[in-house]
Amino acid sequence: MNDMNTLNEEFAQPVEASSAKTDTRTKLIMGGAGLAFVGLVAWAGMTVFGDSASSSSGVSPLANANAANKGSDVVLASIDGMKVTEMEVGGLLQSGVDKAIVIDRYINKVIAAELGRKMYAEEAQATLQAAEREVLSTLYTTRRMEDLRKGVSDEEVKTYYDANVLDQNFQLWKVSYYLSVDANDVQKTLASLKKGDKDAEEQLKPLIEQGDGFAAASALPYNLGRVVSKMKKGEYSEVLQLRNGLLILKIEDSKKIDKPKMEDLKQDIVQALAMQKFNEELEQARRKAKVELG
Repeated sequence: MNDMNTLNEEFAQPVEASSAKTDTRTKLIMGGAGLAFVGLVAWAGMTVFGDSASSSSGVSPLANANAANKGSDVVLASIDGMKVTEMEVGGLLQSGVDKAIVIDRYINKVIAAELGRKMYAEEAQATLQAAEREVLSTLYTTRRMEDLRKGVSDEEVKTYYDANVLDQNFQLWKVSYYLSVDANDVQKTLASLKKGDKDAEEQLKPLIEQGDGFAAASALPYNLGRVVSKMKKGEYSEVLQLRNGLLILKIEDSKKIDKPKMEDLKQDIVQALAMQKFNEELEQARRKAKVELG
């Protein structure tokens, strides 16, 4: 008998008893009783450009970009005629570091930056360009997402909720299985199971071993959820063929959990819709751009 974990099949198909040797994706936006939804729309400080970068000071470009838009032009220091404004160090000030310490450390940073610009001119130019693009892309992402979130209407939220937060994703199933590579064995086992044979029942294993064994249909492995969702408690599936084995499923139990109300998911939905619009906007801009790879 193969172990279930050795299989790697996109979906399972029923197998007729007379053709057990016959060679053998429904994506649900919601899944895992709503848990997948939260994971899907979570922003978590990430952008479409990758992980949020952080500077050597420990303040991210995001913080500096925000500070640049919310700071002031009050001059805090001058080094060889170069002014350091409150706007420039806004991100550091927001981190809670004492203002005098921030200014002192930043003076050293300005001096080091000018030495780098003079001593390593070519590298300095490339570094400045990369830094500018990092900060500006973060600024665009942050501010544009804010604008798009504000623009999401209640009607859009309701439409998304009705289309994606489905009752079926809050129906949980507890499933056991029998797996074999022998066609005759699996057919005999199925027949024994349907007759209530206790020895055959003892060979069944839980499909989900974590927690209480319950899972949403969309969270079941190998896309078996589309088979399970059509079955009833106590029912056995027909023999299902996977690439490396033959499978029987049994519905041990099922239960429903409360579907979240639209208001409880509103902020997550707003975020998902804003992200969708953001990606569409960025993709459209990319299509218009003349991109040439070196």
